[in-house]
Amino acid sequence: MMPLERHRPHLVPPEEIHARIAALQSGLDSRGLALAWIDHLTDRYYYTGSAQEGVLLVPASGEPRFFVRKSLTRARSESPLAVAPFPGRSGLLAEAEAPLQGGRLGLALDVTPAPVYLWLSGKLGGGLEDLAAGIRAQKAVKSAWEIEQIRRANEQATAVFADMDRLLRPEMTELELSAAIEMRLRLLGHSGTLRIRRPGLELGMIFAVSGDGGLYPTSFDGPDGGEGLYPGAASGSGWKRIAAGETVMVDIVGSFNGYQADTTRCYCVGRQLPEEARRAHAFCQETLERLETELRPGRRCADIYEETLAWAQGRGLPPGFMGHGENRVKFFGHGVGLDLDEFPILAARIEGEIRPGMVVAMEPKAFLPGIGPVGVENTYVVTDRGVECLCPLPREIRCVG
Repeated sequence: MMPLERHRPHLVPPEEIHARIAALQSGLDSRGLALAWIDHLTDRYYYTGSAQEGVLLVPASGEPRFFVRKSLTRARSESPLAVAPFPGRSGLLAEAEAPLQGGRLGLALDVTPAPVYLWLSGKLGGGLEDLAAGIRAQKAVKSAWEIEQIRRANEQATAVFADMDRLLRPEMTELELSAAIEMRLRLLGHSGTLRIRRPGLELGMIFAVSGDGGLYPTSFDGPDGGEGLYPGAASGSGWKRIAAGETVMVDIVGSFNGYQADTTRCYCVGRQLPEEARRAHAFCQETLERLETELRPGRRCADIYEETLAWAQGRGLPPGFMGHGENRVKFFGHGVGLDLDEFPILAARIEGEIRPGMVVAMEPKAFLPGIGPVGVENTYVVTDRGVECLCPLPREIRCVG
Protein backbone atom coordinates (compact mmCIF):
# COMPACT_ATOMS: atom_id res chain seq x y z
CA MET A 1 0.00 0.00 0.00
CA MET A 2 1.30 3.43 -0.91
CA PRO A 3 1.31 6.12 1.78
CA LEU A 4 -1.64 8.48 1.84
CA GLU A 5 -1.02 11.60 -0.21
CA ARG A 6 -1.95 13.61 2.89
CA HIS A 7 0.86 11.90 4.80
CA ARG A 8 3.51 11.82 2.08
CA PRO A 9 4.91 15.35 2.79
CA HIS A 10 5.46 14.38 6.43
CA LEU A 11 7.31 11.08 5.98
CA VAL A 12 10.78 11.02 7.51
CA PRO A 13 13.24 11.20 4.57
CA PRO A 14 15.01 7.86 4.01
CA GLU A 15 18.42 9.53 4.26
CA GLU A 16 17.51 10.70 7.77
CA ILE A 17 16.68 7.15 8.85
CA HIS A 18 19.81 5.65 7.33
CA ALA A 19 22.03 8.30 8.97
CA ARG A 20 20.43 7.65 12.37
CA ILE A 21 20.89 3.88 12.02
CA ALA A 22 24.53 4.35 10.98
CA ALA A 23 25.19 6.50 14.05
CA LEU A 24 23.54 3.91 16.30
CA GLN A 25 25.58 1.10 14.74
CA SER A 26 28.78 3.09 15.24
CA GLY A 27 27.93 3.41 18.92
CA LEU A 28 27.22 -0.31 19.19
CA ASP A 29 30.53 -1.18 17.56
CA SER A 30 32.51 1.18 19.81
CA ARG A 31 31.00 -0.47 22.92
CA GLY A 32 31.44 -4.01 21.68
CA LEU A 33 27.69 -4.66 21.47
CA ALA A 34 26.35 -7.04 18.85
CA LEU A 35 22.71 -5.92 18.62
CA ALA A 36 20.29 -3.20 19.73
CA TRP A 37 16.69 -3.96 20.72
CA ILE A 38 14.48 -0.87 20.19
CA ASP A 39 10.90 -1.10 21.46
CA HIS A 40 10.02 2.36 22.87
CA LEU A 41 7.54 4.41 20.80
CA THR A 42 9.60 7.53 20.13
CA ASP A 43 12.81 5.53 19.68
CA ARG A 44 11.03 3.28 17.17
CA TYR A 45 9.77 6.30 15.26
CA TYR A 46 13.20 7.96 15.37
CA TYR A 47 15.00 4.97 13.90
CA THR A 48 12.32 3.59 11.55
CA GLY A 49 10.18 6.56 10.49
CA SER A 50 7.05 4.69 11.59
CA ALA A 51 5.19 4.83 14.92
CA GLN A 52 3.63 1.42 14.39
CA GLU A 53 3.94 -1.08 17.24
CA GLY A 54 6.74 -3.60 17.22
CA VAL A 55 10.46 -4.15 17.85
CA LEU A 56 13.41 -2.92 15.79
CA LEU A 57 16.56 -5.08 15.80
CA VAL A 58 19.71 -3.23 14.76
CA PRO A 59 22.93 -5.29 14.42
CA ALA A 60 26.32 -3.62 14.86
CA SER A 61 26.81 -4.27 11.15
CA GLY A 62 24.35 -5.29 8.48
CA GLU A 63 20.73 -4.46 7.84
CA PRO A 64 18.25 -3.68 10.62
CA ARG A 65 14.81 -5.30 10.62
CA PHE A 66 11.57 -3.87 12.00
CA PHE A 67 9.19 -6.58 13.29
CA VAL A 68 5.68 -5.13 13.47
CA ARG A 69 2.61 -6.31 15.35
CA LYS A 70 0.25 -3.66 14.02
CA SER A 71 -0.04 -2.23 11.46
CA LEU A 72 2.34 -4.11 9.18
CA THR A 73 0.83 -2.55 6.05
CA ARG A 74 1.24 0.96 7.37
CA ALA A 75 4.79 0.39 8.65
CA ARG A 76 5.84 -0.85 5.20
CA SER A 77 4.44 2.30 3.61
CA GLU A 78 6.20 4.60 6.09
CA SER A 79 9.63 3.10 6.78
CA PRO A 80 12.54 2.65 4.35
CA LEU A 81 13.81 -0.26 6.44
CA ALA A 82 13.06 -3.95 6.02
CA VAL A 83 9.70 -4.57 7.73
CA ALA A 84 8.53 -8.07 8.69
CA PRO A 85 5.56 -9.52 10.60
CA PHE A 86 6.10 -9.90 14.32
CA PRO A 87 7.02 -13.57 14.83
CA GLY A 88 6.09 -13.80 18.52
CA ARG A 89 8.52 -13.62 21.40
CA SER A 90 10.25 -16.91 20.67
CA GLY A 91 10.48 -16.13 16.98
CA LEU A 92 11.89 -12.69 17.69
CA LEU A 93 14.56 -14.21 19.93
CA ALA A 94 15.43 -16.63 17.14
CA GLU A 95 15.77 -13.67 14.74
CA ALA A 96 18.16 -12.05 17.22
CA GLU A 97 20.39 -15.11 17.67
CA ALA A 98 22.25 -14.82 14.35
CA PRO A 99 23.39 -11.19 14.74
CA LEU A 100 24.03 -11.72 18.47
CA GLN A 101 26.28 -14.78 18.03
CA GLY A 102 26.70 -14.92 21.78
CA GLY A 103 27.51 -11.21 22.04
CA ARG A 104 25.88 -8.57 24.21
CA LEU A 105 22.46 -7.01 23.58
CA GLY A 106 21.77 -3.31 24.11
CA LEU A 107 18.39 -1.94 25.30
CA ALA A 108 17.14 1.44 26.52
CA LEU A 109 16.56 0.32 30.09
CA ASP A 110 14.87 3.58 31.12
CA VAL A 111 11.88 2.67 28.96
CA THR A 112 12.05 -1.06 28.14
CA PRO A 113 9.31 -2.81 30.17
CA ALA A 114 10.56 -4.85 33.11
CA PRO A 115 8.88 -8.09 31.90
CA VAL A 116 10.75 -7.79 28.59
CA TYR A 117 14.05 -7.20 30.37
CA LEU A 118 13.53 -10.14 32.73
CA TRP A 119 12.52 -12.43 29.89
CA LEU A 120 15.53 -11.48 27.76
CA SER A 121 17.89 -11.72 30.71
CA GLY A 122 16.61 -15.21 31.49
CA LYS A 123 16.88 -16.38 27.89
CA LEU A 124 20.30 -14.85 27.25
CA GLY A 125 21.78 -15.51 30.68
CA GLY A 126 22.47 -11.84 31.26
CA GLY A 127 24.51 -10.21 28.53
CA LEU A 128 22.34 -7.06 28.49
CA GLU A 129 23.61 -3.47 28.48
CA ASP A 130 21.88 -0.12 28.83
CA LEU A 131 21.71 2.01 25.65
CA ALA A 132 19.49 4.78 27.04
CA ALA A 133 22.17 7.44 27.51
CA GLY A 134 23.60 6.89 24.04
CA ILE A 135 20.20 6.99 22.35
CA ARG A 136 19.18 10.12 24.22
CA ALA A 137 22.50 11.82 23.40
CA GLN A 138 22.04 11.01 19.71
CA LYS A 139 18.47 12.32 19.67
CA ALA A 140 19.54 15.53 21.45
CA VAL A 141 21.32 16.85 18.33
CA LYS A 142 18.75 17.57 15.64
CA SER A 143 19.14 17.57 11.88
CA ALA A 144 17.91 20.46 9.74
CA TRP A 145 14.82 18.39 8.88
CA GLU A 146 14.03 17.82 12.56
CA ILE A 147 14.50 21.50 13.39
CA GLU A 148 11.97 22.37 10.70
CA GLN A 149 9.39 20.07 12.33
CA ILE A 150 10.02 21.74 15.71
CA ARG A 151 9.76 25.16 14.09
CA ARG A 152 6.35 24.21 12.71
CA ALA A 153 5.28 23.00 16.19
CA ASN A 154 6.30 26.34 17.67
CA GLU A 155 4.35 28.25 15.02
CA GLN A 156 1.16 26.78 16.51
CA ALA A 157 1.86 28.46 19.86
CA THR A 158 2.88 31.71 18.17
CA ALA A 159 -0.45 31.83 16.32
CA VAL A 160 -2.42 31.20 19.52
CA PHE A 161 -0.55 33.83 21.53
CA ALA A 162 -1.24 36.38 18.79
CA ASP A 163 -4.96 35.61 19.21
CA MET A 164 -5.18 35.84 23.02
CA ASP A 165 -7.11 39.15 22.99
CA ARG A 166 -10.01 37.18 21.54
CA LEU A 167 -9.58 33.97 23.56
CA LEU A 168 -9.10 35.28 27.11
CA ARG A 169 -11.95 36.99 28.97
CA PRO A 170 -12.57 37.84 32.66
CA GLU A 171 -14.68 35.37 34.67
CA MET A 172 -14.20 32.50 32.24
CA THR A 173 -12.88 29.35 33.88
CA GLU A 174 -9.39 28.01 33.30
CA LEU A 175 -11.07 25.03 31.66
CA GLU A 176 -12.93 27.27 29.20
CA LEU A 177 -9.71 29.07 28.29
CA SER A 178 -7.87 25.78 27.91
CA ALA A 179 -10.62 24.34 25.69
CA ALA A 180 -10.63 27.43 23.46
CA ILE A 181 -6.86 27.25 23.05
CA GLU A 182 -6.86 23.49 22.47
CA MET A 183 -9.47 23.82 19.72
CA ARG A 184 -7.36 26.50 18.04
CA LEU A 185 -4.24 24.33 18.33
CA ARG A 186 -5.97 21.30 16.84
CA LEU A 187 -7.17 23.33 13.86
CA LEU A 188 -3.56 24.49 13.40
CA GLY A 189 -2.47 20.85 13.09
CA HIS A 190 -1.60 19.87 16.65
CA SER A 191 -1.69 16.07 16.95
CA GLY A 192 -3.61 16.27 20.24
CA THR A 193 -1.03 14.07 21.98
CA LEU A 194 2.19 14.78 23.86
CA ARG A 195 5.04 12.42 24.55
CA ILE A 196 7.18 12.31 27.70
CA ARG A 197 9.95 9.76 28.00
CA ARG A 198 9.89 9.45 31.78
CA PRO A 199 7.41 6.69 32.74
CA GLY A 200 4.52 7.69 34.95
CA LEU A 201 4.27 11.31 33.84
CA GLU A 202 1.42 12.74 31.80
CA LEU A 203 0.70 16.23 30.54
CA GLY A 204 -2.06 17.98 28.66
CA MET A 205 -1.50 20.07 25.54
CA ILE A 206 -1.38 23.26 27.60
CA PHE A 207 -1.25 24.71 31.11
CA ALA A 208 -3.71 27.62 31.33
CA VAL A 209 -3.64 28.62 35.00
CA SER A 210 -4.46 31.82 36.88
CA GLY A 211 -3.94 33.48 40.24
CA ASP A 212 -3.26 31.08 43.08
CA GLY A 213 -4.39 28.23 40.83
CA GLY A 214 -0.98 28.55 39.17
CA LEU A 215 0.68 27.93 42.55
CA TYR A 216 -1.33 24.83 43.47
CA PRO A 217 0.89 21.80 44.24
CA THR A 218 1.14 19.21 41.49
CA SER A 219 3.15 16.12 40.55
CA PHE A 220 4.08 17.63 37.19
CA ASP A 221 7.87 17.89 36.90
CA GLY A 222 7.95 21.60 36.14
CA PRO A 223 7.59 24.90 38.01
CA ASP A 224 3.96 25.45 36.96
CA GLY A 225 1.24 24.63 39.46
CA GLY A 226 -2.31 23.72 38.54
CA GLU A 227 -5.39 22.31 40.21
CA GLY A 228 -6.45 20.05 37.38
CA LEU A 229 -10.06 18.96 37.12
CA TYR A 230 -9.97 16.00 39.50
CA PRO A 231 -7.61 14.13 41.86
CA GLY A 232 -7.21 11.60 39.06
CA ALA A 233 -6.21 14.33 36.57
CA ALA A 234 -4.11 16.33 38.96
CA SER A 235 -2.39 19.08 36.99
CA GLY A 236 -3.13 21.87 34.54
CA SER A 237 -6.33 23.87 34.12
CA GLY A 238 -9.18 23.48 36.58
CA TRP A 239 -12.66 24.81 37.32
CA LYS A 240 -11.33 28.07 38.83
CA ARG A 241 -12.69 31.34 37.42
CA ILE A 242 -10.15 33.88 36.17
CA ALA A 243 -10.60 37.07 38.20
CA ALA A 244 -9.68 40.65 37.33
CA GLY A 245 -6.22 41.64 38.57
CA GLU A 246 -4.87 38.09 38.40
CA THR A 247 -2.12 36.96 36.12
CA VAL A 248 -2.67 34.08 33.72
CA MET A 249 0.06 31.74 32.50
CA VAL A 250 -0.45 29.95 29.18
CA ASP A 251 2.20 27.25 28.67
CA ILE A 252 1.73 25.58 25.28
CA VAL A 253 3.40 22.46 23.95
CA GLY A 254 3.02 22.56 20.19
CA SER A 255 3.14 19.28 18.29
CA PHE A 256 3.83 18.81 14.59
CA ASN A 257 4.62 15.48 12.92
CA GLY A 258 5.61 13.96 16.26
CA TYR A 259 7.96 16.81 17.22
CA GLN A 260 7.24 19.21 20.06
CA ALA A 261 8.08 22.79 21.11
CA ASP A 262 7.47 24.44 24.49
CA THR A 263 6.51 28.11 24.85
CA THR A 264 4.93 30.27 27.59
CA ARG A 265 3.46 33.77 27.74
CA CYS A 266 1.69 35.51 30.63
CA TYR A 267 -1.29 37.86 30.68
CA CYS A 268 -3.18 40.02 33.13
CA VAL A 269 -6.96 40.20 33.19
CA GLY A 270 -7.93 43.88 33.33
CA ARG A 271 -5.89 46.96 32.56
CA GLN A 272 -3.86 47.27 35.78
CA LEU A 273 -0.88 44.96 36.25
CA PRO A 274 0.16 44.69 39.92
CA GLU A 275 3.57 46.29 40.49
CA GLU A 276 4.92 43.15 42.18
CA ALA A 277 4.00 41.14 39.08
CA ARG A 278 5.68 43.68 36.81
CA ARG A 279 8.94 43.52 38.81
CA ALA A 280 8.97 39.72 39.05
CA HIS A 281 8.23 39.32 35.35
CA ALA A 282 11.02 41.77 34.46
CA PHE A 283 13.37 39.67 36.62
CA CYS A 284 12.38 36.54 34.70
CA GLN A 285 12.94 38.33 31.38
CA GLU A 286 16.43 39.41 32.50
CA THR A 287 17.18 35.85 33.58
CA LEU A 288 16.09 34.53 30.17
CA GLU A 289 18.30 37.10 28.41
CA ARG A 290 21.25 35.93 30.48
CA LEU A 291 20.48 32.30 29.68
CA GLU A 292 20.38 33.19 25.97
CA THR A 293 23.97 34.44 26.18
CA GLU A 294 25.11 31.41 28.18
CA LEU A 295 23.57 28.73 25.94
CA ARG A 296 26.33 28.26 23.43
CA PRO A 297 28.40 25.34 22.12
CA GLY A 298 30.98 23.93 24.50
CA ARG A 299 29.33 25.13 27.72
CA ARG A 300 28.60 22.52 30.41
CA CYS A 301 24.93 22.28 31.36
CA ALA A 302 25.79 22.38 35.08
CA ASP A 303 27.89 25.52 34.66
CA ILE A 304 25.07 27.34 32.87
CA TYR A 305 22.64 26.43 35.64
CA GLU A 306 24.91 27.18 38.59
CA GLU A 307 26.25 30.46 37.25
CA THR A 308 22.78 31.70 36.30
CA LEU A 309 21.36 30.70 39.68
CA ALA A 310 24.19 32.48 41.52
CA TRP A 311 23.58 35.60 39.42
CA ALA A 312 19.84 35.46 40.14
CA GLN A 313 20.36 34.94 43.87
CA GLY A 314 22.73 37.89 43.96
CA ARG A 315 20.00 40.12 42.58
CA GLY A 316 17.37 38.89 45.05
CA LEU A 317 14.93 36.23 43.92
CA PRO A 318 11.24 37.10 43.52
CA PRO A 319 8.69 34.99 45.45
CA GLY A 320 8.21 31.50 44.08
CA PHE A 321 11.13 31.67 41.66
CA MET A 322 11.10 28.45 39.59
CA GLY A 323 8.06 27.16 41.44
CA HIS A 324 6.01 27.92 44.54
CA GLY A 325 6.71 25.76 47.61
CA GLU A 326 6.70 22.08 46.68
CA ASN A 327 6.56 22.97 42.99
CA ARG A 328 10.06 24.47 42.93
CA VAL A 329 12.36 22.80 40.40
CA LYS A 330 16.12 22.86 40.08
CA PHE A 331 16.57 23.42 36.37
CA PHE A 332 16.25 26.30 33.93
CA GLY A 333 15.71 24.42 30.70
CA HIS A 334 15.29 21.08 28.97
CA GLY A 335 15.68 19.62 25.51
CA VAL A 336 12.61 19.12 23.34
CA GLY A 337 11.99 16.99 20.28
CA LEU A 338 10.07 13.73 19.93
CA ASP A 339 9.83 13.79 23.74
CA LEU A 340 9.25 16.80 25.96
CA ASP A 341 12.00 15.78 28.38
CA GLU A 342 14.99 15.30 26.11
CA PHE A 343 18.66 16.13 26.63
CA PRO A 344 20.23 18.55 27.38
CA ILE A 345 18.99 19.52 30.85
CA LEU A 346 20.21 22.81 32.33
CA ALA A 347 20.57 21.62 35.91
CA ALA A 348 23.20 21.04 38.59
CA ARG A 349 25.45 17.98 38.21
CA ILE A 350 24.56 17.55 34.53
CA GLU A 351 27.95 17.07 32.90
CA GLY A 352 26.85 17.16 29.25
CA GLU A 353 28.00 19.92 26.92
CA ILE A 354 25.90 22.09 24.65
CA ARG A 355 26.32 21.27 20.96
CA PRO A 356 25.06 22.89 17.73
CA GLY A 357 21.75 21.37 16.66
CA MET A 358 20.41 20.94 20.19
CA VAL A 359 16.94 22.38 20.81
CA VAL A 360 16.28 23.69 24.31
CA ALA A 361 13.24 25.21 26.04
CA MET A 362 14.31 27.71 28.73
CA GLU A 363 11.72 28.84 31.27
CA PRO A 364 12.51 31.28 34.11
CA LYS A 365 9.23 31.76 35.98
CA ALA A 366 7.96 33.03 39.34
CA PHE A 367 4.74 32.38 41.24
CA LEU A 368 3.34 35.17 43.43
CA PRO A 369 0.78 34.39 46.18
CA GLY A 370 -2.41 36.40 45.71
CA ILE A 371 -1.41 37.45 42.19
CA GLY A 372 -0.43 34.42 40.16
CA PRO A 373 2.30 33.22 37.80
CA VAL A 374 4.70 35.35 35.76
CA GLY A 375 7.61 34.55 33.47
CA VAL A 376 8.37 33.47 29.96
CA GLU A 377 9.51 30.40 28.05
CA ASN A 378 10.96 30.08 24.59
CA THR A 379 12.31 27.21 22.53
CA TYR A 380 15.78 27.78 21.06
CA VAL A 381 17.96 26.14 18.43
CA VAL A 382 21.66 26.10 19.32
CA THR A 383 23.82 27.28 16.42
CA ASP A 384 27.59 27.65 15.96
CA ARG A 385 27.25 31.29 17.01
CA GLY A 386 24.73 31.05 19.86
CA VAL A 387 20.97 30.53 19.80
CA GLU A 388 18.00 31.17 17.54
CA CYS A 389 14.71 31.88 19.34
CA LEU A 390 11.74 30.21 17.64
CA CYS A 391 9.08 32.53 19.12
CA PRO A 392 9.33 36.13 17.87
CA LEU A 393 6.43 37.52 19.93
CA PRO A 394 6.97 40.15 22.69
CA ARG A 395 7.78 38.74 26.12
CA GLU A 396 6.04 41.33 28.30
CA ILE A 397 2.86 40.57 30.22
CA ARG A 398 -0.09 41.69 28.11
CA CYS A 399 -3.23 43.04 29.79
CA VAL A 400 -6.44 41.85 28.15
CA GLY A 401 -10.17 42.07 28.79
